[in-house]
Amino acid sequence: MRLLRTLIMGAVMLIPGLLLAMIIWYTAGQPVTEPIESLICNGIPLLSVTLGLLFGWKTGEAYAVQIES
Repeated sequence: MRLLRTLIMGAVMLIPGLLLAMIIWYTAGQPVTEPIESLICNGIPLLSVTLGLLFGWKTGEAYAVQIES
């Protein structure tokens, strides 16, 4: 359950990451030069998904399967 919850949270965080990237790209003047465009359009959504995965993993300990020896 912990892994599934983590994957779902990471996938759901893609939506706000894409919206934030679009807003920043638009307010930056719609750059077409490669380094800044790549950073905005790829970096922000990837950072959002990564943070969602980390948050899901850290807060999902209650759902982890406990194996007792």
